[in-house]
Amino acid sequence: MYFINPFKGLRPKEEEASSVVIASTDHLSKQDIENFKNKNPWNYLNVFAEENNKKSKEQFNLMKEKSILTKDKENSFYIYKISTADHAQVGIVGTAKLSAYDNLHIRGHEEIFLERAQKRLKQMDNLNAQIGPIYVIYPDNEELTELIKKEIVEKPTYSFDALDKCKHEMWIVNEENKVKRICDLFNSINRIYIADGHHRMEALSKLSEFKKHRNPNHTGNELYNYFMVAIFPQSQARLLDYNRLIKDLYGYSEKNFIKEVKKKFKVEKQSNSFKPKKPQTFGMYLDKQWYSLELKEPPEENLFHIINLDINLLHYYLLEPILGIGDPRYDNRIDFLAGFHGLEGIENKVDTNYAKVGFALFATQMENVISFADKKLNMPPKSTWFDPKPLDGLIAYDFE
Repeated sequence: MYFINPFKGLRPKEEEASSVVIASTDHLSKQDIENFKNKNPWNYLNVFAEENNKKSKEQFNLMKEKSILTKDKENSFYIYKISTADHAQVGIVGTAKLSAYDNLHIRGHEEIFLERAQKRLKQMDNLNAQIGPIYVIYPDNEELTELIKKEIVEKPTYSFDALDKCKHEMWIVNEENKVKRICDLFNSINRIYIADGHHRMEALSKLSEFKKHRNPNHTGNELYNYFMVAIFPQSQARLLDYNRLIKDLYGYSEKNFIKEVKKKFKVEKQSNSFKPKKPQTFGMYLDKQWYSLELKEPPEENLFHIINLDINLLHYYLLEPILGIGDPRYDNRIDFLAGFHGLEGIENKVDTNYAKVGFALFATQMENVISFADKKLNMPPKSTWFDPKPLDGLIAYDFE
């Protein structure tokens, strides 16, 4: 088998697609989600909404029985374009062997929340399917780019606007010579990187092990030895900031909190909202006032790989020593806000008393992601926000 392989995708009817798929729920309010679920009974949200595993499985099976979802008869690649008003990216959906992840041919860069990975594992084990792809990036390849360009001049199989305010288009490639060419080109790429889907990836790795031990006739070629990826060129992937919200000041008054911050940071009041334009600077929103923060001294040299990552610097110099934030994976006093919400998102959370103080960060850069992955290091959770993201449910990978 190849590094990246075609597969028989499980997918909705063209006319049903927009009502079946799930966009990233970070873009939606709880009310938006409930309204969409109620209006679209075949949406995957109604599969995952069930706490009862039996009901979830029954709903998923019913979608297949009613031909809401059908499985392709031929192994295929799926060219996938996601567009916003100011950005577009085009990649390919296929499968990769889990051994490529285990032996670091496919590398992650971010720590995970174990409970969330466990929840993903239970969902996929119950459905015996992977509903959404792992979003991965690869070093740009000119031949792949040209091949994709030639395919997308044709009318797409899917083309619709989703709740994430993105346009999603997909073309199916199943001609044998084209499929082989895509396989060969990906085989020439030494390493690819997980952009989004670390929890799902960990869950898939564990699930494969469970299935292997349950199967006395395991050969290594079963479908559960592979996982679905949406693989995009590195130059087209877009990283946004991932900001922090802290729910209290750890006993400090606003005045004394700022006094503590000033011990390590240059603190300046801003007449308008403040979005960092360079590394090692931060915006802080407190009591309807924006401040800019900049370290007074260069980071300590003995901080290992911490120096080049702003979220580590913020944690080491402010969140932990002043606000008492421990491991962000388990501390319920910290929350995270993706950059597409804008600085007004931080203002809203603080002004409505959801949080006491908010911090705007300079977006993690692609070179940081690659560097951490290549060094086999993990960033803290919620360090990167890749946007836009592939939809869940446009293509599913059925292990049966």
